[in-house]
Amino acid sequence: MLRNLSRSASRAIRRGPNAAVLSASKGRTIQTTVAPNQGATFGATRKVDVDSNDYYNGLSQHYHMFQRDWDAMMTKEGKNFQKYFEGHDVKKVLDASCGTGEQSIALGKVGYDVVATDPSAGLVDQCSQNAKKFDVEKNVRSQQSDFLNLNKDFAPNSFDAIVTKGSSLPHLHTDADLLQACQNFHTLLRPGGVVNIGVRDYDYFIRQSQQIYARQVRMEAGKPEHLMFDVWEWHKGKEGQQLVNFNTFHVNGEEIPGEYKTSKFVTTFRALFQSELVGILEKAGFTDIKVSKIDGWLWENVYSATKPK
Repeated sequence: MLRNLSRSASRAIRRGPNAAVLSASKGRTIQTTVAPNQGATFGATRKVDVDSNDYYNGLSQHYHMFQRDWDAMMTKEGKNFQKYFEGHDVKKVLDASCGTGEQSIALGKVGYDVVATDPSAGLVDQCSQNAKKFDVEKNVRSQQSDFLNLNKDFAPNSFDAIVTKGSSLPHLHTDADLLQACQNFHTLLRPGGVVNIGVRDYDYFIRQSQQIYARQVRMEAGKPEHLMFDVWEWHKGKEGQQLVNFNTFHVNGEEIPGEYKTSKFVTTFRALFQSELVGILEKAGFTDIKVSKIDGWLWENVYSATKPK
């Protein structure tokens, strides 16, 4: 069924963003909506309002579906962080883009003291709930914050390590904002502290002609069906920087038996190339900058760097 829905959704994309109803097989109807900002705040010490909040608040209830096997993912992430942090005496970690808690919980499970932040109220709430679910709420504290204002929410030299994964940093589009964020990381780290940044491998993706990327297909007997996929739109920003719109479609079969609701969520990323981010980290004062991949995974380059002692 969902394979047919995927083809129908692709036809709707070509018709444009104003298509309200998609025709599905077997006479079923899929209602299409653009989800609004939920507008809630969870654990915020101030109002946090960034352009990507509509996207992540809208997806927050189903964002966990981007990971099919949480236990395996967290075990792998925990081991990878331990490898990156080896020799740096890391105890207290800031996850500066916690999402629903994948990395924060992985860090908490291997014993780190974690502060988990995200601009999205919905994701911060999901992170807090997931920390309780995985019995690490004592190790993981969640609150709203954003890259450009971390220095307002935390004191200098507060953390031994800062992580941001899931290609979150490229939600900042200009060199000035990216530099400000990396300078904030530098300020919040104690001397000798380390930063670990995961960014989609845009050097690879810009060379591809593919526009539609499948994210998750859930077709399990006796369970609601879900299809999640992205449509990418490349364009240039005002400063000539490469940007890409993510149009994320979620075909949701769990609400009414036999009917499918499709929601569209839109956000824009800076296509942050490797040479650009390395240069920004250098300007922010970091040294020992290294770029690696985990198991050759194309979706992410991992940048590690150190604040000099």
